[in-house]
Amino acid sequence: MRDVGRWGIDLTMPQSLLLALHLRDAAGLEPPTSPLLPDLPPLDPPVRPLRAPGHDIAGLDAAGQQWAAWWVRHFPGGPDALTSILPPRYPGLDGRPELRGLAELGLDDALAWCARAREVEKRVIARSPSALFETNLVTAVERELGRRIRPFSLRVVVLPVAGVHHWDVLGQAVVSLALRADRDAYLAWLREQLVALGRDHLARDGEQST
Repeated sequence: MRDVGRWGIDLTMPQSLLLALHLRDAAGLEPPTSPLLPDLPPLDPPVRPLRAPGHDIAGLDAAGQQWAAWWVRHFPGGPDALTSILPPRYPGLDGRPELRGLAELGLDDALAWCARAREVEKRVIARSPSALFETNLVTAVERELGRRIRPFSLRVVVLPVAGVHHWDVLGQAVVSLALRADRDAYLAWLREQLVALGRDHLARDGEQST
């Protein structure tokens, strides 16, 4: 969490979403997209498939639908989302037998993959722009807008999917870990967010004054 008093930027990589995406990729699920579920690329690095070549897993279509329903309910992650897909009860998978079976089958691999992803995340954080870069960017945007941006808190979900990407998921900012690792791409994306925030504040102030 970057918090410099007037504003804060919180970049988080929720464990629940990592486990869910690992399950999606390992099982080869093709969940339907929706406003809360964009077409997210595969995880990077790729995960080991649950099925051996030439061996099919029954119920993948149903599991894909169930996975999408879980995501829509629990995005953007949090303690309840994580508890919902962990043993021994897997409470978030009640009534979703196909998905629960896959989760039980792939949990050990998923936890091991997530641990490695956390190590990558640590290296990315160590190389990421410091709060000074972000402070200077806020100042530059305020100069461009001709006024200070009102205090704000920007929560960003980071996902270790392939490629440099970002999404606006019904107002929730989502970026790939690769975007966060690319200083120029990250600062360019953040600038867009700050300009949008500043213009939104200007519009609201204009409405209140009329």
